[in-house]
Amino acid sequence: MPTDTSGTPVPAARARRPPVPRHAPVTPLSRGRAVLASEWIKLRSLRSLRATALSGFAFSVGLAFLVCSGFQARWHTLGAQAQAHFRPVDTGLGFLQITPLFFGALGALVVTTEYGTGQIRGTFVATPQRPLVLAAKALLVGLLGFGLALVTVSAAFLLGQSRLSGATPHASPADSGAAGAVLGGALYLTLTGLLGLFLGALARSTAVAISALLCLFTILPVLVNNLPKGFVWRHTVPYLPSNLGFSLWHSHVGFLLRPVSAGCVLALYVVVTAAAGMALLRTRDG
Repeated sequence: MPTDTSGTPVPAARARRPPVPRHAPVTPLSRGRAVLASEWIKLRSLRSLRATALSGFAFSVGLAFLVCSGFQARWHTLGAQAQAHFRPVDTGLGFLQITPLFFGALGALVVTTEYGTGQIRGTFVATPQRPLVLAAKALLVGLLGFGLALVTVSAAFLLGQSRLSGATPHASPADSGAAGAVLGGALYLTLTGLLGLFLGALARSTAVAISALLCLFTILPVLVNNLPKGFVWRHTVPYLPSNLGFSLWHSHVGFLLRPVSAGCVLALYVVVTAAAGMALLRTRDG
């Protein structure tokens, strides 16, 4: 009969039992990596995200190409005043007034798709730390969104400026203000994607989240702009998300905020919406 280290006999079944493996302790870092890996797998599997990203890219590049081609074709018909005020960078990046809706929808879909399929329940069972799940989604949307935004804005800028040739003024990436406008546009799209993500967490519905984005970026500016040009108008219009984004990429911002201030205020929109989303995740079911 086998014996233990002290020479005491032990049963054969106990002697053949394999040692119990020791699992590594779960740390916040390891848990965060696991959640991030899980969210990355889910993100790659969403066909709606790929479709939205490709649509936004095609729309931006195509619109920049068409607008710049139009100016190049009719440059000789423009008056002297219009030619003097023509800014090739602003003209080529005009699509940034609409493209944020694509990025906002992309961010919202990262959350609302799981609510729509009911997969979010399994996610919260596997990871009870709900704010950690939302933080992982936000990190991925921020990183991937900025990469996609930078590629989209850069491609649209280069293709658009390539259509402005001959007598038509055109810009290159080395020109003053061009690189800043491209980076500002990419930052605007990235922050809009994050805003859409947290609006999706609040609404838990794709339709509601996208409707909120449409109201915030298209309907509200029209309504506020029709107010009398007084105290309320001066202290609301510059702080609308669409106008904050306008300040990030447009060379002539007039009464609007400077780019750095505009970026900080737009980031504050994202932070406030994120805090509200985190708070609701802790208190409500599913």
